[in-house]
Amino acid sequence: MISIVGIVSLGVLIEIVLPEGENTKYIRGIFSIIVIFVIVSPLPKMLKGDFFKDFVIEDGAQIEIDEEYYQSVKESIHKSVIEGLKDKLSANGYENITFEVTFAEDYAYSIKKVVVKNSFSSEDEWNKVKRIIMEYVGRATVEKENS
Repeated sequence: MISIVGIVSLGVLIEIVLPEGENTKYIRGIFSIIVIFVIVSPLPKMLKGDFFKDFVIEDGAQIEIDEEYYQSVKESIHKSVIEGLKDKLSANGYENITFEVTFAEDYAYSIKKVVVKNSFSSEDEWNKVKRIIMEYVGRATVEKENS
């Protein structure tokens, strides 16, 4: 990559310095061939499979996750999801709904289950609340707390 940038920079410099004349077209032609060779030179290495070897860490070191930062982001996402669900319910006229959200362990933003802790006057009202929650959480399980 550096060689390609270098050769292009050199080409611009030659274009600026090169005087107009008969030899200019030959110099440009030779320089174009050089540019093609520089661009094509990594291809044999890529075809052999050695090209990406330079990017692999060979001393056995691994990338580590900053656990404190990860937990902070995860908590922030969880808080945001819960607040969003409260806002969605509130916008539909259900301000006093209490619920508990269980998130999947694998993904910070994946909701596993929502348990609604309120009792409802009718099954129809429960179905409306359940539908609103399901629109927000997607495939997650939505259920009433057993009282």
